[in-house]
Amino acid sequence: MALNLVFFIVTLSLILQVAVLSLLVYGYLLYRRFKFRKHGIIMATAVFVHLTAVFAIMVPSFVLAVFPYYIVPHTFELVSIVSIFHEVTGGLALAIGVWFVASWRFHKDFKGCFNKRKPMLATMIVWASAIIFGITLYTIFNWAILTG
Repeated sequence: MALNLVFFIVTLSLILQVAVLSLLVYGYLLYRRFKFRKHGIIMATAVFVHLTAVFAIMVPSFVLAVFPYYIVPHTFELVSIVSIFHEVTGGLALAIGVWFVASWRFHKDFKGCFNKRKPMLATMIVWASAIIFGITLYTIFNWAILTG
């Protein structure tokens, strides 16, 4: 029973991250079509959904399970190393994403945004790395369920 609930919760988290990725791609397409305000709103929505998933699911999972049962006793094993890289890249991408949204504050003037294109692209690359590490963790932890 408890294992099924955990599987459901982590699968929900993965689905939310795929939704965030979809929002990021859609936001990029809006940017390419010069719809800058809509781009900003979609990106802010993506950051909000990601922030919600991180604090509702990922942080409790890390604090209650991953850190005490994997990282502390097995620091140099694959699951611990992947977890640490996931936490660092994910935390960095989230912090920068929140900063972008907070600095924009839904202004109608976009002049300040154009000089942030390269940092935004770098943030997207860091976030993509985090989701790859997250999918790797999901697969490691759920391999028996997925293949059984």
